[in-house]
Formats: sequence, C-alpha cells, structure tokens
Amino acid sequence: MHHHTAVAATLAGETRRHLGLSVRDTDVEVAVSASGVVLHGFPVEAAAARRAWEWWRDRHDRSGLVPFLSGHSPLSLVELDQGEGPWRRGSRELLESALRPAPADVVAELKAARLREMIDIYVPPRDDADRQEIAEYELLLDPEAVAAELSADPAVTPAPALAGTGEEPLWLIFVEAPGSYALPALLPRLVSTPNWSGHPDRELLPADHVAVLRHWHERYGAEFLLADSATLHLVVARPPRTRAERAEAAVEQYVYCPDLGDPELVGNGQAGSAEWTFWWD
Repeated sequence: MHHHTAVAATLAGETRRHLGLSVRDTDVEVAVSASGVVLHGFPVEAAAARRAWEWWRDRHDRSGLVPFLSGHSPLSLVELDQGEGPWRRGSRELLESALRPAPADVVAELKAARLREMIDIYVPPRDDADRQEIAEYELLLDPEAVAAELSADPAVTPAPALAGTGEEPLWLIFVEAPGSYALPALLPRLVSTPNWSGHPDRELLPADHVAVLRHWHERYGAEFLLADSATLHLVVARPPRTRAERAEAAVEQYVYCPDLGDPELVGNGQAGSAEWTFWWD
C-alpha cells in the first residue's frame, strides 16, 4: 500500500508542477483488480485532459505507466472487470498470451474470418450472380483494388471531443504496461464489441484487440487515448499517406470495425488522419 501511495503522490505532484492542474494527492484514486492489475487515476476537466494525457504519454519510458482517458474511475473499472467470460478478468497472464502471436498474423486471421462470414452467406454458390457477389466481397478486402478507388489526398478527421460519461467526470488513469496496446488484456471491458460481424466461428476477443492495436502502434505509432465501452479513440503519430498505405490501413480498420463503412470510405477519410475512432454499437 505504501508503494501505491507513493505512486499517487508522484502522479499528483508531477501533474501540479508541470501541467499546472490542481490535483491533490488525495484526489488520486487507487484500485486493484482481482488479478492484481493496479490502477491509479484522478478526475480531470475535459479541456485539460488531452494535454495531460500527452504529457504523461511522453514519459511512459521513464514511469512505466500507460495513461488513458475514461468516463469510469479506477474503482468502477475494477468493478466492471469482475465475473467470468472473455470480456472480464483481465490479467498479466492474458497479456503475456496475447503478445505471443505476431500482430500481423492475427490481423490476417481476422481478415480471413470477415471474408469467410461474407462468403458463407452464398456458399455453395448457386449461380453466376452469387459468384459475382463473392468476387466483389474479395475485392472489398483487397488493398490493391481499394487503392485504385482512393482520392489523391485523404480528408482530415478532427480530434474527438472529450467528454465524460453522463454526469461523471473524465478520468486520467494509469496502468503499468509495456504500451497502450496492452490495455484490452489487462482491462477487457474497456472496449466492448458486441456486434463485430466476423464469422460465427471467430469472436473478436481481448487478445485480438491487443494484436490489432500493437500492429498499428508498431506501424503507425497509434496510441490508446480514450475508451468508453463501445467507442475507442486512437491518436496516430505516423498515419498512412500514400494511396497504397491508406488502402491497407482502411481494409484493416474495416475488418476490425465494419460499422465504419466500406474500405473506400475509410481510406478517403480517417485512415489518413492522425485521429482514429471506432465504435461497435
């Protein structure tokens, strides 16, 4: 407990000193999940939340703590993590398992599941019209075909508005982790994807979120900014710019979150932006 208190004091003191925010040591809430994942956090005004997150994000190498924003307090997140099933009981063991596969392999597996779900509607194909429909689905997930349909320049997606959930404040929360991509394994209920439309034989699990976010972190510098149940916001340091790069990212985003719209729409929109938003509702 002494260690937790010392971390809380450091978080509050550094935030006061370097960001000018009036955070007292006693404002920092500490919670520990059933598996031992420790969360520290304090409420922050929406106007200052992004700046505070960026400052602490840039000090991850020194602190070992990953910051993220949520409408839930640490104690609420620990409460949400209770119970059984794949979307509860996050742990260091789950994270260790999620980090074993190559991220690109998991992304390819999800893409294959999505295509299988599309095609199985028509298998076995009854006529030429069905075969043509299958061919169109295959092109939908072909980055080269998507690239041919994209405009020269992507639209600019504005930064997401940061607001708390209902009447509750926005919280800046810290978890010890190798990177923000690890959060869905440590706290699976951060991101809920009830309507992911992959093949029935393949769910979208917390370990898949880790792989996808790690893949985008390594390739594009994507970082986990905010999660609010079925919505996820990422900040992207090196967004794809060429048609080919945007097409590849757009296909991956469509597979991950079909609610975004087809890859051409994504490729001409947020795929080339520094802000990526996903929702599963």
